[in-house]
Amino acid sequence: MKKSKILLTILVMGVAAMVIPFFKDMCRENKDEKEQQKIEQQIEEIVNEKDDEAGNNEGDVALNENLKETKVKKLQEKNEDVIGYVDIPGTSIKYPVMQTKDNPDYYLNHDINKNYSSYGTPYLSAYCDIMTSDQLIIYGHNMGRGRMFGALTSFSDKAFLDQHPIIIFETKKHKYKYEIFAVMSVNANEFQYWGFTMARDEADYNQYVDMVTSNSIHTQGEMPEYDEQILALSTCDNGRGNDWRFVVMGKKCDIIIK
Repeated sequence: MKKSKILLTILVMGVAAMVIPFFKDMCRENKDEKEQQKIEQQIEEIVNEKDDEAGNNEGDVALNENLKETKVKKLQEKNEDVIGYVDIPGTSIKYPVMQTKDNPDYYLNHDINKNYSSYGTPYLSAYCDIMTSDQLIIYGHNMGRGRMFGALTSFSDKAFLDQHPIIIFETKKHKYKYEIFAVMSVNANEFQYWGFTMARDEADYNQYVDMVTSNSIHTQGEMPEYDEQILALSTCDNGRGNDWRFVVMGKKCDIIIK
């Protein structure tokens, strides 16, 4: 009987040792998600502040557009590391974009308030220049329930791509429209798309575009031509392993606000 009690005690302790860390992780995830929701609400309030002041005067198009232009400027008042704002209309992807060239991956695990966050904040590769790079690469976490850049994986469905073909990227002064031309799920070691920011020449650019198309699960429309800037939104492809990335790529086609 005494031996049975000892075995039962050991069993209970073993189960507790496995269950307690699980519940701790779950509590931490819930806390992180609540914090992220607060941050996203703060960002939304900042971004929409000027739009609200514009009122409902739809006839004053120029005024409304100028007020919307302040989106990144307003966010920079909160954090000067904000260099853009990315939006895929009709999806949950509406986030500020950060860049810290002296500490490239800082926002991999920090929020816009510079506090530690498992969600991080989407950020532009330190090797990219908004105005001059042939390709801009924005990284973001693939979080559960389609949070952050996890929503990008919806583009594995061609019907979803057809319904959401545009990426809007705003800077401090301009708003650009990019047409999505390719969706990739790739091994980042086998195809180092993340290393391409400036083409040596037209042949180098075209070779890169050919590599993108050959590694794509979906392509649509016309492929980019030399001097057309590419925008790549990159996240982990969690279902395929640590080295795999899911990437949605657009080509610059228009300037909405000059």
